[in-house]
Amino acid sequence: FTGQVADMSAFGKAQHGKTETRKELGLIGIAHRGTFVHQSSQAAASHLIAGVLKGMHKRRPALFNIYTPCPVEHGLADDWAQDAARFALESRAFPFLTYDPDAGSSFADCLSLEGNPAIESDWPTYDLLYLDDEGSEQKMEVPLTIADWAATEARFKQHFSELPKDLYEVSMPFDQYLKLPVEDREQKTPFIFAVNKKRRLRRLKVSKEMAFLAEERQQHWHQLRELAGVIVSDTARNTVSGEIEAEFEGKMNALRAEYEGKMAQLKKEYPQQIARRLAEGLMRHGGGSALNELLASLPAVEAPSGNGASAPAAAPAAVAVVEAPAPLAAATATAVAEAPAATAVAAPAAEEDESLALEAYIDSARCTSCNECTNLNKKMFAYNAAKQAEIKDVHAGTFQQLVLAAERCPVSIIHPGTPVNPKEKDLEKWVKRAARFN
Repeated sequence: FTGQVADMSAFGKAQHGKTETRKELGLIGIAHRGTFVHQSSQAAASHLIAGVLKGMHKRRPALFNIYTPCPVEHGLADDWAQDAARFALESRAFPFLTYDPDAGSSFADCLSLEGNPAIESDWPTYDLLYLDDEGSEQKMEVPLTIADWAATEARFKQHFSELPKDLYEVSMPFDQYLKLPVEDREQKTPFIFAVNKKRRLRRLKVSKEMAFLAEERQQHWHQLRELAGVIVSDTARNTVSGEIEAEFEGKMNALRAEYEGKMAQLKKEYPQQIARRLAEGLMRHGGGSALNELLASLPAVEAPSGNGASAPAAAPAAVAVVEAPAPLAAATATAVAEAPAATAVAAPAAEEDESLALEAYIDSARCTSCNECTNLNKKMFAYNAAKQAEIKDVHAGTFQQLVLAAERCPVSIIHPGTPVNPKEKDLEKWVKRAARFN
């Protein structure tokens, strides 16, 4: 990684660690197009084993790129390897991916980013626990950036230092610093939050090399998401937006022309219809010969058809002097009386259809706090006050993630229920896999 200190890339005045951009073995394997590629680590044993088994059953070449932290080379404690692998995954240093050439004809069909936390975001978030000045425990939600991961490994230690308090006014969080234009960064000092041995909150100053590494990792993460169809490129978005706007404008022009045509027709025909019907009403109540002459002078007006025009509501009030025939009145009354009955019959049917839907839930009392579901999607799954998982928002993820969480749960307490989005991709397959958990 850029900035790391190694045997061939020392840290000094002329060079601050490694300067060469990381080569992505996973992308190199994908470039062969016919190779099954699985990139994983011990951070998620279920993801690692599932991909290896799937690749071993393929009748084609398979490449397994497994991230393995080295305590000696990376500067880690002997028992920190699994935690280091998890930090590398969550900070986008080493994202998971699976490329299956048999899954479809496009990159979006073949490439899956399953197993990465917060796929829709640049960085996932975590809760930083610390003690305030009074000794009370506090919690702060902060993004987990590449700098937070690098700060835990000795090979990057030269890029971090305690931020002096006199620089607090010109400092800003590392993730916000990355969003600034390059020319606006000169007067700002980036930092990340951390805690000391006494669990007190501290700020670590971050070097420019870490900012370069973060931009490089973000670029790689954006490219993977674009290939997997998670995000759309600006070029494609602009093209589609232009087509949608042109289609919308065409429909609006057609509706406008139709409306203006109908209004012109109504303005032409309605005065004559109203005058004729008014005269007919007066005739029925003993109108004289003058009215007969008036009717004779009016041109014949046919009722409009096929254009949606109808007589205005005010006209019937002036001429509604003829009672409706008895059969018609009886039929109307019967229809009105039967309407509630039909509604009453339809209502239970609708309720019965709704009752077929199963709501997703978790048997939280049996949760072992294994982090399998929360690592998959922290917006969908969350821990309650007792550190037991529950479904936070079923709409914050996909039905696929619900099923995967159920499959990875070591105590099988996650019940996916039925899909809330009927348009989700490969829904039939995931419904079948969810059946045994419901």
